Amino acid sequence: MAVTSGKEKGRETGREKKGGKERSGRRKGRLLLATGACLVACGLLALAGVYAYIHYTNRRASAAQAELFRIWGENPSAPEREPVAVGDGIARLVVPRLGLDAIVVELEGLDDTANLKRGPGHIPGTAYPGQEGNCVISGHRTTYGAPFRHLEELEAGDEIFLETAEARYTYLVFDKRIVLPTDLTVLEQEGEPRVTLTACHPWYSASRRIVVTGRLANTEK
Repeated sequence: MAVTSGKEKGRETGREKKGGKERSGRRKGRLLLATGACLVACGLLALAGVYAYIHYTNRRASAAQAELFRIWGENPSAPEREPVAVGDGIARLVVPRLGLDAIVVELEGLDDTANLKRGPGHIPGTAYPGQEGNCVISGHRTTYGAPFRHLEELEAGDEIFLETAEARYTYLVFDKRIVLPTDLTVLEQEGEPRVTLTACHPWYSASRRIVVTGRLANTEK
């Protein structure tokens, strides 16, 4: 019977330990790969969910705007001289710099999220197009058609048009700023006729508001 020396036993034990470490390392590697793949899959699913949600809200807003344009074509509003109901279109908003052409709906209040999903919304209690004071219009930047997505691109002198059954009003941008959501100075009515466009800032956040204001420069009847 062969006798194993101490050195040979030591080498065998070393090989066993080394083999055990290699197997353990392979298991850890496989576990890390599986964990990484799982995280990537979860990330992709989350992105797909966000994309699907944005696509869904954009389709809803597009359908709502199509209906508002249909009604507007048959019977445009004249909020300067007659009352408007909540949810009605009060003006056609055109901003060439942004490629924006939308019907503005009358909101019930600052928290009227339902009508704001249909398009830019006129804040009740603020002036109507062409009137003395401040016509304040709010809009989404990331969902529901994102009519104000690129509001930050507006510069001094850019045109903002508001059209009603009565007239076409041209406003020229003169101010752009970022404020806190609690800053209600954007609703102030004193002063010259103007329009204020406001939206959440930055994208995918409601921590601030971007505010763009234009003064009335021309009225065409």
